Amino acid sequence: MKALLIPLDDRPVTYVYPSMIAAAAGIEIVAPPRSLMGSLFHAAQIDSLIGWINTTIERNQLDVVIIGLDSILYGGLITSRQCEDPAKQISKRLNSLKKWRQHSKDKPQIFAQTSVMRISDNYDNTEEKTYWSRYGREIFAWSEVLYRMQKGKVNQGVLDSYERRIPLDIREDYLKLRFRNFQVNQEIVDLVRDKTIDRLIISVDDSGNQGLNVLEREKLLQKSQQLGLNKRVFSYPGADEVLDTLLSSWLNDQFNSTGVKMRAKAIFSPPNAALCASRYEGQTIGETLKSQVEAAGIEYVTEFESTGHESANTIDITVIMHGSDIQGDHILLPGLPDLRQVDTRAQVRETIGLLEKATTPCILCDVAYANGSDPLLAEELIQRPDLIAKLIGYAGWNTTGNTIGSALATGVARLFAIRTNRRNELTDKAFQRCIFTRLADDWAYQTRVRPQLSSDASIDQLAQLIKPYLSKIGQSMRFEPGNLRVSFPWKRTFELEVCFEER
Repeated sequence: MKALLIPLDDRPVTYVYPSMIAAAAGIEIVAPPRSLMGSLFHAAQIDSLIGWINTTIERNQLDVVIIGLDSILYGGLITSRQCEDPAKQISKRLNSLKKWRQHSKDKPQIFAQTSVMRISDNYDNTEEKTYWSRYGREIFAWSEVLYRMQKGKVNQGVLDSYERRIPLDIREDYLKLRFRNFQVNQEIVDLVRDKTIDRLIISVDDSGNQGLNVLEREKLLQKSQQLGLNKRVFSYPGADEVLDTLLSSWLNDQFNSTGVKMRAKAIFSPPNAALCASRYEGQTIGETLKSQVEAAGIEYVTEFESTGHESANTIDITVIMHGSDIQGDHILLPGLPDLRQVDTRAQVRETIGLLEKATTPCILCDVAYANGSDPLLAEELIQRPDLIAKLIGYAGWNTTGNTIGSALATGVARLFAIRTNRRNELTDKAFQRCIFTRLADDWAYQTRVRPQLSSDASIDQLAQLIKPYLSKIGQSMRFEPGNLRVSFPWKRTFELEVCFEER
C-alpha cells in the first residue's frame, strides 16, 4: 500500500510526524521535498508543488492522497491568513484535484483537510497580518459581537461601539480575506458532493465558542448536511494533527473492509475531566474526544463505561484520558490566569492504576495541560518501562485535539500493522520513534527544557539541556534511537524538532 502525503507546511508535527505514523502501519509513503513546503517565513512554492504532485500521481501506483489543501491553495496554513491571491486563482488551484482523478490509472482516494481561518485573542502578528499587533484583540471581540448579532443577541448600537475601535480599512480587509476563504471552503464541500474528495475534515484552529470562524463552520456543516455528506465531512477544533487523523480513518477503512471495526473504550481520569473546558477549543475535553474518535474511524464504545463489563473480545483499544478538574497551560498568556502549576497528584495515581489494570492495548492522551504533558505523569511513566510497553499511542502536546488526534492515529497504525501482518523490524522502529518523539517533545522539551530557555536560545544550549532527558526516555523504552539531532525548525522556541539520523 502506498500513500501520498501533502502536509500543511514544513513543521515536524505536520511534515515529519504523519509519515512516521504511516511507516508504523507498514504503509509506503511518498511526500514532496521539504523545500517546496511553506514555513513561518515564506509560502510554499505552489506551482512547483502542484507540478510535483501531478508528476508523482502519474508515475506511482497510489492507494490514497492525503492532503492539507491550504498548502496548494494559499501556500500553507499561516499564509492562508495573509495571502492576497484572488478567489478565482485559488479556485483554479483547487481544480487540480479533478485532474488527479483523470490522470491517474489507479484513481486513488483523496482524503483532504481544509481550515476555517482562525481568530487569535492576542496582539501577536507573527502568524497574522501586520495590523494584528495593534488590533488583534479588538478584532477578536468584534468577531464575537458579529456572531451574537447574527444570532439576534445584540443590537446595531453594540456592534457600532466595537467597530469604532477598529479602522474601517482594516475591518474591510479582514472581512474580505475571511469571505474569500469561506467561499473556497464552500467549493471544497462541493467537491465532496461530486466525489472528487472522498473524505474531508474542516478544521477550526484555535477557536472559542463564538465568532466569525464558528459561524462559518456552522454554515459549512449545514451545507454538508443538506447535501447528505454527514459520513464524509467532519469538522472540529484542531489543525496540526488532522493529517494524522485522515491517515487513521483511511487505515480503518482498509481494516473495516474485513468486516471488523476497531473498537475503543474511553476512560477519563478523573471522570469529570470529560466535562472540563478545553483550552483554545471552545468545547469540553469529552466533546473533543468524541469528535476525534469519530473522524478517526474508530467505533466509540460507551456502554462498558458504566457496567465495567470489559472484554478483550469486544474492545480493541483502551483510551485513557489523563486530565484534571481544570486544564492547565504551560504557557502564560498576558491578561490570563497562571495555570502552569496544576495539582494532578491524585489523577496521576489514578491514571497509573488504570494502566496497571489494563488488559487491552492502551492509548494515553495526556490533556491535563495545554502546550505540553503533565510532568508528574510523564516522570512516573519513565520510571515504569512495563507501563510504557503497554502503550500503542501517547501524546501530550499543544491543544487537546492535537494530543488526541495524534495519539489515536499512532495507536491505530500500530494495531493495523499487527492485525494485518505488517509488523516487522521497520514498523517496530517507526512506532518506537513515534512514542520517543512525543515524550521528547511533550515532556522533556516543553515542560523541562523550554522554561530554561530565552527567546534567543542557541541550538548548542538546547542540545546540552535536553540530552540527559533523551537518554532517560531511550533507557525506559529499551530503545536505541541512534544519532539524534535537535533544532528549532522555525527559529523560535515554540516548536522542537528531534531528527533521527541513520548511522
